[in-house]
Amino acid sequence: MVSFRRSSLALSALCICLLAFASAALASGPASVTVRVEGANETLVPPTQVTTTTTPVIKDGNPAHSCPGTSAAGALELATGGDWNGTWFSGLGYSAETIAGESHLFEAGAAANYFWSFWLDNKPSSTGICEAEIQPGDSVLFFPECFSETGACPSAPNPLGIIAPEVAQAGSAVTVKVTSYANASGAPSPAVGATVAGGGASATTGPTGEATLTLSSPGSMVLHATAPDSVRTETTMCVHNADDGTCGTSGPPGSSSGSSSGGVLGYSSSSYKGPYAVVAKLAGLIDNHHYARGHAPRVLAGKVLAHTGIASVSLRLRRSYRGRCYSYNGASARFGPAHCGDGSFFKVGTQASFSYLLPESLPPGRYVLDAEATDAAGNRTTLARGTSRVVFYVR
Repeated sequence: MVSFRRSSLALSALCICLLAFASAALASGPASVTVRVEGANETLVPPTQVTTTTTPVIKDGNPAHSCPGTSAAGALELATGGDWNGTWFSGLGYSAETIAGESHLFEAGAAANYFWSFWLDNKPSSTGICEAEIQPGDSVLFFPECFSETGACPSAPNPLGIIAPEVAQAGSAVTVKVTSYANASGAPSPAVGATVAGGGASATTGPTGEATLTLSSPGSMVLHATAPDSVRTETTMCVHNADDGTCGTSGPPGSSSGSSSGGVLGYSSSSYKGPYAVVAKLAGLIDNHHYARGHAPRVLAGKVLAHTGIASVSLRLRRSYRGRCYSYNGASARFGPAHCGDGSFFKVGTQASFSYLLPESLPPGRYVLDAEATDAAGNRTTLARGTSRVVFYVR
């Protein structure tokens, strides 16, 4: 179990996290934001982009205990699929106490107590989760911190940030930069001595916070950044092997090329043709990869490239196991029996970046995940293995 130290300054931050100011801020409109939850020993919710709504968040069934859907509480509700809870304080709002199954509750008389620290845009939030109105492009982070009035906690952790190319060539050196954000102030500085690892490669950051590593295998890779007395972070990178048709490359010799005029600039392959291609790119899952049970990503995410606005993004997830076939139902959030090869798409958004959190870990089987996007003009994604279609296994 990771433990942390808190000073008297941290006590103020704890109170702020639990309480909202008496004068509530004016609610803003829905916004596309990124939510991440780092538990004591593992990442509970990887970076997940959601678009907040105006639907109020009520965790205890009492309509009087309501947070705006456009608040940080609303973003957390979407990113976790509702898998969080906390106590409502009259006139103050909810405190986050349990997130994705990990609880940090106050124990009276304990030398040290942990709580869920709430950071907004790489610095501690000055308001509670119900009052914090989220703006487009904001980043929301929750992680455990320790509070003690007797100095029973170790050093407060500094959250890390990571910047890496979205696309890389297999076998080529890639430079990644890691930033450390000082706890209590959010002041950024290069993270020196941090470890960056993923895809079977690892490297240590130098004085500028940069590390260089080489990813040898193509596919969607998750790069993790860790350091002592820090909150881990991660990012996803698409690794391709020359022009293999993945990661937006043009495809092998003989593939058709579409005009770049007015369409997805620089993108052409045998699967996506013409200037009005709508390219859906899944991320976070490695095609043809075998995951151990409980280790397959629960977040189904990706991006859409199109020449105009996105009208809708839908996913289809099919499973086969021991001769039987199943299809995931987005309305009931569970798998149901299906004819092999059949399955229904369910809508996950209307933004270029999309994500969907599965309610629980995937059971053993062979899976086929498809992403289908439609633009405002009615153009639709053509499914292509390795980009908008990923096949993987859970054993």
